[in-house]
Amino acid sequence: MHKRILAALAAVCLMLCGLTACGDDGTGAGFRFPLEAEPAGLDPQMATDTASITAISTLFEGLTRLDETGNAVPGAAQWTVSEDGLTYTFTLFESYWCSNQVKGQESPWDQPTPVTADDFLFAFQRAVDPVTGSPLAAEFYGIRNAEAVHTGQKPMTDLGVTAVDERTLVIALTTPDHRFLVKLAGTPFMPCNRAFFEHTAGRYGLEKEYVLSNGAFRLVAWNHNESLLFYKHEQYHAAAEIAPEAVRYVIGTADPVEALRTGGLDAAPLPAGQTADTMTSLQDTLRGLWFNTTASPFTVAAIRRSLRDSIEWETLHHQLVKRCGEQPATGFVPPEALVGGTEKYRAPDNALPYGTDKQAALEAMQTGLGLLYPDGGKLRFELLAADDPLSADLARYVVQSWHKNLQVYPTVTLLPAADLERRVKSGNYQAAIYTFSPTGLTGAENLSCFASAATNNIARLQDAGIDTAIRDALAGGRVQLETLEKKLWELCPCVPLSYPERYYGVADGTEHIIPLPFGGGRYNGPLYFRNALKWD
Repeated sequence: MHKRILAALAAVCLMLCGLTACGDDGTGAGFRFPLEAEPAGLDPQMATDTASITAISTLFEGLTRLDETGNAVPGAAQWTVSEDGLTYTFTLFESYWCSNQVKGQESPWDQPTPVTADDFLFAFQRAVDPVTGSPLAAEFYGIRNAEAVHTGQKPMTDLGVTAVDERTLVIALTTPDHRFLVKLAGTPFMPCNRAFFEHTAGRYGLEKEYVLSNGAFRLVAWNHNESLLFYKHEQYHAAAEIAPEAVRYVIGTADPVEALRTGGLDAAPLPAGQTADTMTSLQDTLRGLWFNTTASPFTVAAIRRSLRDSIEWETLHHQLVKRCGEQPATGFVPPEALVGGTEKYRAPDNALPYGTDKQAALEAMQTGLGLLYPDGGKLRFELLAADDPLSADLARYVVQSWHKNLQVYPTVTLLPAADLERRVKSGNYQAAIYTFSPTGLTGAENLSCFASAATNNIARLQDAGIDTAIRDALAGGRVQLETLEKKLWELCPCVPLSYPERYYGVADGTEHIIPLPFGGGRYNGPLYFRNALKWD
């Protein structure tokens, strides 16, 4: 009863404060952030859509978490690592699950329930159990026997995860992985209470009352297709470090700039061409000339290379800098991507060999046409681009190069940005000038979009050599990543053009709201706001 009275008083305080600051030091404030869509569900072992991952990252905490620089720091536990890098021993902090039950409905989880090692063990077992059908099972394959368990070759008891006691979890890896602690911060590795999961009877994560969370915030309201409201979880083990008292995710904000100005939002990504009083810029996207490698004539790599090498690069780069201030691309990996911990990968000494080579382009075109049309034929294809002035100009400069150096005359079709995105993502295109947002914080994770089985493989590339190079780069460092980029340059599924800056607007009167590159990674939220402050 005492706990319920305290919770009621906290709720009254929040109502009085509105979602504004309660203290003159900026703490105790409430914040509003946008959510692009309705979350499909709040099950950490099943969620793959951005909206769900954002909400889950707010509700749950893994054994580790990422700080504002992308480093792995203690989350629900602290750890030690064996000398061979294969065994991780985690000691959980004292923390409690937070029930999100409907008001007035009593539940066994209304009473304090400790978060235990078994909660993490069960979550990992759920993810790799073939009965679960989790689309995230492959994320666990570095753990000993995880792949064999998932494919039915070994029993669950062989999984390399052991709950030694209530506060101790041991994880054994197949091979050392310097990114393992970072991976553990992602939503697939969040805990799941075994008893609560069984209590939900197949409805886990589908409504507020079917969510039991362990993170810094608890779910207070889930107004479908409108918003989700979170309050600070007072029994979170590091509750004293959390400055905000509440966070609301608003679904589908029409005008983020106006919302930032009027207090409807405290931070939001800005559409191209729009500005706010306070902005943060990120270079985590790639504008490129993309080829559908499954659509003729771009099934032949020589054709793709020919079009790349015939581009008048000096003119194009001059226009990119002069017209829009964009940094010309020097490779497939954007500047914000990391390698080897927190080191930026992109550097002058790993720039790919851009340059106009008319003779090489003509020879590659002749070779490609011979493979495509042994009996003779001309190159015909459609180039798509967005109907904004910059994209239209880029398409014009590229096509003029092809006219001049190859006598190639494609059809150019300008489309609204949403229509272009739909066509590219569905594979209904031959070539397109398209801006792509990679996932993952590292360069190797960025380039995983070229893996044969990748869901975001918009080039539709199918190449066993690239798949191997991606695996090597994910497990390795700078040398392996550079090797992967060079292989992609040779196959040319895409021609990197520039690195557009992506802008986040932050409302005046706030501090320590930090937009994260690449949306926080594949399985993390896009904003870091544990220390966010707000003043009236």
